[in-house]
Amino acid sequence: MTDTLIPHILALDTAQEDCGAAILLADGSLFMHVEHVGSRHSERLLPMVRDLIHEAGIEKTDLGLIAFGEGPGSFTGLRVACGAAQGLAWALEVPVAQVSNLEALAEWLRETHLEAVRPGTRIAVLNDARMHECYTGTFERAEENAAPIEVRAPELVKPEMLTHYLEEIGVDAVAGTALSAYPDEICIPEGIRLIETEQVNAEDIVRLAAVMYAHGQTVDPHLAAPLYVRNRVALTIE
Repeated sequence: MTDTLIPHILALDTAQEDCGAAILLADGSLFMHVEHVGSRHSERLLPMVRDLIHEAGIEKTDLGLIAFGEGPGSFTGLRVACGAAQGLAWALEVPVAQVSNLEALAEWLRETHLEAVRPGTRIAVLNDARMHECYTGTFERAEENAAPIEVRAPELVKPEMLTHYLEEIGVDAVAGTALSAYPDEICIPEGIRLIETEQVNAEDIVRLAAVMYAHGQTVDPHLAAPLYVRNRVALTIE
């Protein structure tokens, strides 16, 4: 990581049925709230942010970066987090970090499983996408303290096709919520390490946002956008 001074960061995550927000202060202190809200993200997110700012003992104007989980995830949920992040960042005149929910899990693994995830390790993140599909993305751990490098962009894969996916890319380890969602259909090839994890939360988002900020990987608020992997999901009824 560079010597860039990291500001106070607010992260929002509404990609799944949980609604979460986290604040990482410049001194490393972390504050986080998470609630299981189903589809009520728009009702709970901003009150949660207000309470979190009060708990952290800062003013809203002290924030120097707004981050959000860009997805892949719930179509409506992603729009809530993106819209809130854009509005706050625009009002505060600060940049936005749009953080891949899949990459955030890969970063968490890099920090918590040092022996299993050494430099050069390829990690496939497999998350439940409902509708009998998985969100997949593959990342490689590069240099120390650097964000994971994307090897294969997020896409939708059927559980029964994941064996081919993992072998084709040359994955060393796998993690994600799809492993528990489809235990009888996902066959992990021999030699690939299975790492048990839970769903990504706002803490994972805010910590990766700090890494991204240090490496200049932020955008102006008007350029922020959700990551939609399942195209035109709102029109699937037709």
